[in-house]
Amino acid sequence: MKIKKIFLLAMLSGTLVSVGTLTNPANASAHTWWDGTPTNVRGYWRTRQVYIPAYGFSTHAAFKAKSHSVTFAYTQAAPFQLTNTYWRKTGAHSYTIHGAWAADYGVDHRLTVKKLSKNVIRIYIDGSRSTKSTPFPNKFYRG
Repeated sequence: MKIKKIFLLAMLSGTLVSVGTLTNPANASAHTWWDGTPTNVRGYWRTRQVYIPAYGFSTHAAFKAKSHSVTFAYTQAAPFQLTNTYWRKTGAHSYTIHGAWAADYGVDHRLTVKKLSKNVIRIYIDGSRSTKSTPFPNKFYRG
C-alpha cells in the first residue's frame, strides 16, 4: 500500500512537471525583428536650412530610407549608409534599425528613429543624437 502511494505521487509530480515545461513558451520576447525598414519612416527626410558661415551658404542634413537601406548625410561629409537592414518596434512610434555600415567594414550599427508626428522624426545613431556636434537640429521633416 505504501509503495502504491509513493508510485502514484511520483507519477503525479512527473506529469505536472512535464505539463509545466511543455506549456511554457520557448521565446518570451514580445519584440520581433523584421527584414528591411519600417514603412512609415521610409522616404526622404531633411532638417531645416541652416546657414554655415565657414562655407558661406545654407544647407541641411538629409535622411533617406529605402526598403533595405538607410542613408544619412551632412553637408561636406561622407554619408552614413546602412545596408541589409532589419528593425523592430521599441515603443510608441519608435523603431530601432540595424544594418551593416560599409565604411566600418560591414560592422552592425544601430539607428533609432522616433516619429514625433506624420511629418516629423528624430534620429539617433548608436544612441547619440544624429546631429550631435553639428549646427543642424535633430528634427527631420518629410521632404
